Formats: sequence, structure tokens, C-alpha cells
Amino acid sequence: MYYFESDENGRNIKENQYIKIDTIAADESFTELDLGDRVMKLNTEVRDVGPLSKKGFYLAFQDVGACIALVSVRVYYKKCPSVVRHLAVFPDTITGADSSQLLEVSGSCVNHSVTDEPPKMHCSAEGEWLVPIGKCMCKAGYEEKNGTCQGKSLPVDLHGLS
Repeated sequence: MYYFESDENGRNIKENQYIKIDTIAADESFTELDLGDRVMKLNTEVRDVGPLSKKGFYLAFQDVGACIALVSVRVYYKKCPSVVRHLAVFPDTITGADSSQLLEVSGSCVNHSVTDEPPKMHCSAEGEWLVPIGKCMCKAGYEEKNGTCQGKSLPVDLHGLS
């Protein structure tokens, strides 16, 4: 398995430009009984690609005489999903390349709120938000309800009604 990073649509990529990720061999083998009974055994392998720094990448697979079939390939990435914490919005954030890396992300205050201490959180390599720092507070005349700042209801003056 190989990859090649690029910022452009590459039609003329040369074989020697690819970087080898790994050699992957089958874990499961088939017996004649499996073949006769049409039993399909699938091997699942997970590999990390990168670290990546360009707009896109190409994956390449090379078969050197193996009697195997590539049934499917799934490519995915991990991210910390957008979230509202302490009246601050934190955007979708793609995790760092290193498994121990924490990415510091600044949050922005929700409508009708102001910064008390600049809101920040850390996005882990597993896609979890960690270590919240700082927060936002509702402006005067607003109160916190369900992660937003809503206008306070004014008391009704019943004396003037008759």
C-alpha cells in the first residue's frame, strides 16, 4: 500500500513518487472446503497515512502475484465535532497527525455573550474535546438557557391594567 500527496489533480504521477505505507498480507486463508461451500473470509486491516500536509492524496495498491482480491477500501479521518461549551462555539476540527498530539482550538462566544476568559479547548487524536479553558458570559439583560443567551422576560405590571 502506497500514498502520494498533491495539491493538484495529478495525471502524470510516477511510480517512484509514492511513499510506501506497508506490505499487507492476508491473515485468513481459504481451504478447498471453503471454496466449495462459497465461504468468503475477509481480512480487515487498518493503516494510518501521513502526516499529510497537502490538499489531497492518492492511494495505490500493488499486487505482486498474490492470489487475493481487494474487496473494498474505506478512507476516513477523525475529527472533534463542533460543540457549544460554556457559551462558546468550537468548530469541527480535524485531529492532529500524532496520536499524542492535542490541538488547541479557540472558541467564539455565542450571540449576546462576551468573553470572560478567552475560551479554548483541546482536540485529541481520538476526536474528543478535552481541557476546557475560559468561558463566555451572557451580556446584561440576557440569561443562559440551553447553551444560548436569551433576553430576560420582564415582569408584567398588573397595577396599570383595569
